[in-house]
Amino acid sequence: MASKCNLTVNGRTVRASVGETLVDAAMGGWIAVPHDCCSGQCETCRVRVVSGSVDDQGTGEGDTVLACQATLEGDAVITYDEVPEATKRAGQVAAMRALSRDVVEVIVELRSPLDYLPGQYVSVTFAGFPPRDYSPTLRWDGTRAAHELVFHIRMLPDGIVSSELGRSITPGHRVDVRGPFGHAFFRRGDGLMVLVAGGTGWAPIWAVAHEAVRARPRRDIIVIVGARDHDGLYMRQSLDWLRDHGAREVIATSRQGGGGLVRSGRPTNYLPLLGPSDMVYVAGAPGLVDAVKLKALSAGAFCFADPFLPSQQRMSFMDRMARLLRTPGRTPVPQDAGLFAPQMAGADDAGRVPAARPASRPAARRPLQETLFAARRLMRRE
Repeated sequence: MASKCNLTVNGRTVRASVGETLVDAAMGGWIAVPHDCCSGQCETCRVRVVSGSVDDQGTGEGDTVLACQATLEGDAVITYDEVPEATKRAGQVAAMRALSRDVVEVIVELRSPLDYLPGQYVSVTFAGFPPRDYSPTLRWDGTRAAHELVFHIRMLPDGIVSSELGRSITPGHRVDVRGPFGHAFFRRGDGLMVLVAGGTGWAPIWAVAHEAVRARPRRDIIVIVGARDHDGLYMRQSLDWLRDHGAREVIATSRQGGGGLVRSGRPTNYLPLLGPSDMVYVAGAPGLVDAVKLKALSAGAFCFADPFLPSQQRMSFMDRMARLLRTPGRTPVPQDAGLFAPQMAGADDAGRVPAARPASRPAARRPLQETLFAARRLMRRE
């Protein structure tokens, strides 16, 4: 029989067993430590070990561990930052807009608002497709409506979901959202804040940067973004907004080479000297995230990371067959600054979707298509 011990979580004490993970031990006492993947990847469950005996199982960073992996060796006291409780919301795609040749801004209109902190992410399920994790962000000028979620989605040729944007996923498509999750959310402070993004990692970084400027206009903020080429720097208007609103330094980098306000190289080439009181946020490809984390942690700085991990689910035979049975034509995602919305909703010239008219019912699926969709739902491996 396993030895017993006490686990104190944010001031509440529960009985637990030695060897249990912190998440399991807390939930056994009806304390819901925020978590999502339970595989040590998403960082949602990172907690601070105040005292006691905890085996970090290789996840330790400073005095923090991942609660889904770390195990109890005896009595322990842990704390975590309170975040909005994960919940579910339903909505529909309201509008889409191309930000670059392979990045699309997708705006989802929810039936009721979803509380989240800037920098967190949510699980998004477009009806008929597997779930994907996206970080809510803002339009280039820092705006969004209370019932809206704004996403930046990279379109991948073999992406089960992203390849269908503008094809079978168009304005009016039903969406379910679950969340929020994630540990890399905005925190107040007085020290230097360094924000680093690669590609669509800009989505959570832009949300954090905007909130940092709004909450403390005089705070020292350095923003560094990177892309493979100049077209990948789709966030330039938002970078201009930050320059105009007091960010100390805003740096855009491209591996294609410099020119104008764009510098040659990678974001890590332009990291400032860091100290123990500095706060670093990074989002993007795992290689970039790991490199920035290493420099931040070696300097003793706080680092909040959001690695963008590729989906492990490849397009299966069922997915390919289902795609062939869909309507073949693709609705082009507009390249101009305007949004597009479903014609059936009677969108006005500004692209806003009035809530008056109900959507027309979709055409019935052929029996084989319905069977394939049902089979794909059963084969989900997310």
